Amino acid sequence: MKQPRPNTNARIGAALALFPLLLAASCVSESNAGGAATTLATAAIKPAAPATAEFGAPQPAHATYNCGQRGSLTIDNFRTSVRLVDPEGDNVELPASPATQQSRYGEAPYALVLDGNEALYMKNGKEPVTCNR
Repeated sequence: MKQPRPNTNARIGAALALFPLLLAASCVSESNAGGAATTLATAAIKPAAPATAEFGAPQPAHATYNCGQRGSLTIDNFRTSVRLVDPEGDNVELPASPATQQSRYGEAPYALVLDGNEALYMKNGKEPVTCNR
């Protein structure tokens, strides 16, 4: 008995229809790299925010953040880079990372995320510190 042969055009059409979905599913945001995978359904429902509006209004050129018992964090913000004095007294200069935005800064072994009145400061080998203006 001869088996019916599947329609080759239907297979090609299905493969072409699935290709954009597979391509979208393979994208991982920088903030999600190494973390739990975001489901395709969630990514389709939640549109990406533009990089300039990602963390609200621009930060002040000079600000001091209170880090609780750890001390204070002083930041001079030049938009494409920051110069800071961390709670341990280290002077650090960090470029924007990636260079096209103005809320995330980093260079090994340091990272800084500015979000409204909060600053999240990370130093390799140390506990991350959340500081408030």
